[in-house]
Amino acid sequence: MELNLQLTTQAKILIGVLVVVLIAAVATQWGPGLYGLISNPDMEIKRQTLQTSKDLVAASKILKPIEVDLYQKTGLTEKDKTATIFEESYPQSVIREKIHTIVKEAGIPQNYQLDMDPVPGKKSEKISPQARRNLVVYLYQKKLKTERDTLTAEIEADLQAQDKADLQAEIEEEQASMDMLMDAWLDETDVDVEEPKASEKSNEKQEDAEEPADVKTDVDVEEPKASEKSNEKQEDAEEPADAKNHEKPQESNEIQTETENSVDTNSQWGFASFPKTIPSSIQVELIELIISMTEQHLVGAEKTLFENQFDKTQTTATSGFLGIGAKEPKTEIYFRPNSQILAAFTELIDTYGEEGLNKDALTQELLEYLAQIQSQIEELAQKLTKAPASYLPESYNIKMKFKAEIDKLVNLNRLIETKTKWLMVRDLQISADNKDNKINIDVLMIARVYQ
Repeated sequence: MELNLQLTTQAKILIGVLVVVLIAAVATQWGPGLYGLISNPDMEIKRQTLQTSKDLVAASKILKPIEVDLYQKTGLTEKDKTATIFEESYPQSVIREKIHTIVKEAGIPQNYQLDMDPVPGKKSEKISPQARRNLVVYLYQKKLKTERDTLTAEIEADLQAQDKADLQAEIEEEQASMDMLMDAWLDETDVDVEEPKASEKSNEKQEDAEEPADVKTDVDVEEPKASEKSNEKQEDAEEPADAKNHEKPQESNEIQTETENSVDTNSQWGFASFPKTIPSSIQVELIELIISMTEQHLVGAEKTLFENQFDKTQTTATSGFLGIGAKEPKTEIYFRPNSQILAAFTELIDTYGEEGLNKDALTQELLEYLAQIQSQIEELAQKLTKAPASYLPESYNIKMKFKAEIDKLVNLNRLIETKTKWLMVRDLQISADNKDNKINIDVLMIARVYQ
């Protein structure tokens, strides 16, 4: 009996499909293991180290724009400088100099006693994840304030231009009314004037005939040349332009330049801008609301920022069968019914909304903006997690003893709290001195040095 081993075309196609499926299954199940066997583990470690370095660089770029601002608020740097006050001098010398300046400003006599000792040992202080996130929220708050100031300046400029246009229109209308009244009055006067008699006319003609020939009449007056007319028109046209230039103060240009520089600085932080399709007046009100929300979040009154304002649902992707019926992942976002931002936006639309505004479309744009900001805050906070988790500040114990009135002590404490926040009062002892009607004061302070 002879066997026919020749395959048909359908059988060949079926075998080919089975081979492809088998190869795909083997690659899916055993591919990662085989790659791990043939790959170099040291190379993977180097890749991870390189990625960590990139994350650290990204974190430093995020922190750089606000470093000087924070230093100025805490008194760690002088005005218009970037380096800390301890950068080029010994900490002990800087601390003594700063304390001497504060004592002099408070009105305390200069015969005080001052002892300073470094705190033994260095204790690392942890940076919590919430503190990192608050830093990012602080950056976002500064971006909002810049947008608010820019919008406010634009609105004020538009109002001033509109007021000027209205005033000009009112002046022109009054001038037109005066011209109409003058024309009407002149017409009435012409009608009321009596016609001269024939004898008077003949006498006037005779007098006109006797006038000397060299007297020029109005008709004989030479008309100005065309070139002179054009020069006069050009001079008249140039006067309003010069007047306008003199009316504009230089301060407005300086403010505009500062605003543009501030916008450029804030733009490098990567936060999205407020939707420009929303009217400017409504934008300002919403930005003020969000700034107050960020402030409450930073001081700890609110644990969340936008998490309670809207919800997000996401459907996973489905591959289908051999690509048939595959669906891409889909994300839907929508405001919660009790959203504070939604309630304020709806009220503002009803109050200041212009005709023709698409309320639903603007609401969706605002919602997408908030979702994008929340995503950016989480992304930047995640980058900051790669930064060092602790730092080692250098501390000094400062003991100060002096004699002064009680109001001088109050001034000293106020100056320490407001101007040098890196200097803190840890302990205070007061005793009466009946001789000079003053008090003996012993102050223990802690100075934190950040370099």
